[in-house]
Amino acid sequence: MARSSEVTVRFDPGVLDPEPEARAQLLSRLEAGLAAVEPEALTAAALAGRRSGKTMVISIGKAAPAMARGAASVLDVVGGVCVADHPEQVPERMSFMIGDHPVPGSASLEAGAAVLDAVRSAPPSVDIVALVSGGGSALCESPREGVPAEFFAAVTNRLISGGAAIEELNLLRSHLSAIKCGGVARAAGRPIDTYVISDVAGAGPGVVASGPTIPGPHDPEAAAVVLAGLSMSIPPGVWQAMKTEPVPLPTPEVTLLADASDAARAAAAAPPPAVVEADWLRGELGAGLDRFLANVEPGMTVAAGEVVLDVSGPGRGGRNTHAALLAAERLAGSNDVFCAFATDGVDGRSGGAGGIVDGSTIERGGDPADALRSFDSATYLAGTSDLLRCRPTGTNVSDLWILWRRG
Repeated sequence: MARSSEVTVRFDPGVLDPEPEARAQLLSRLEAGLAAVEPEALTAAALAGRRSGKTMVISIGKAAPAMARGAASVLDVVGGVCVADHPEQVPERMSFMIGDHPVPGSASLEAGAAVLDAVRSAPPSVDIVALVSGGGSALCESPREGVPAEFFAAVTNRLISGGAAIEELNLLRSHLSAIKCGGVARAAGRPIDTYVISDVAGAGPGVVASGPTIPGPHDPEAAAVVLAGLSMSIPPGVWQAMKTEPVPLPTPEVTLLADASDAARAAAAAPPPAVVEADWLRGELGAGLDRFLANVEPGMTVAAGEVVLDVSGPGRGGRNTHAALLAAERLAGSNDVFCAFATDGVDGRSGGAGGIVDGSTIERGGDPADALRSFDSATYLAGTSDLLRCRPTGTNVSDLWILWRRG
């Protein structure tokens, strides 16, 4: 079957095969959404004319390289550290490190040490700017004194595999980490102006990457409740570290550059205009999908946010491929098309970025029960030409879902 030539090379064109023209429209909307949250341009525009002196840049997260380039295009950058999850060009005076994701490992610890060393060494005459984006919590890490790296990684892995809410993840990280909840600013001994591209739907910028430069609340008892819910005991040394209250810090100037709502509006504005769902995607995946499908009227609707998936099977998949396969089951026999997309281009362990499905997906692929049960949605979707693939996008504003009800 012929494939449309209208779609850019960002996406693997194989996903167009079941219905090229209709699917090309969805991919065009995803492209428009990504363009609206392009980190380099957003960062350059926000920083232009704001500073004239020598500046150290600390850039952390999946959008870190592009944000660093944007800063370097308008600032006199004399040093800094950029920490990301993929190789990409960064300004020549900045060190570049690739951390581990989604669970912090040795590379994340090396990156965390480099960031802390850099800000501690910055002379008072050099300004420090922080550029923060989603994914930074795992990519750049340094456990508090008394917290073994193995314990920290075990906690993170347990939370992620159990489908924990981002608030729970950040609560624990802020009590176990020397980086999070303003830790980088404490190491610098001064507040650090911070520019954020958010991957956390409807939350404040201090939640993104667990707020490396933004002080937050200290509540070790609440963190202990989360650990108890994971059936994890707290070693005495770890509990002592959790109870130690951080040095107070002035609140820095924080600028939110973009979040998923910006991507959703741009995707919806691509011709012909679509509707943006008022509610964020949230909560348990199945319930969130059912809410979205129930709320959508005829036409095309775009939603943004992030649902929670409790993964317990051995298969290959992510929350977006799982959502797409569930949607295919619910839309079987209809004329509707559904797309679920991770804006960073990496959907869990799927090997893809999400999926595009329609009323014929189940007819083409057969009963999806086993794939859903074993969390092997990506394997199923690859077999039906419904797996959405692309390279890492260099940005990260959580997920976009699109439903096209065609009657």
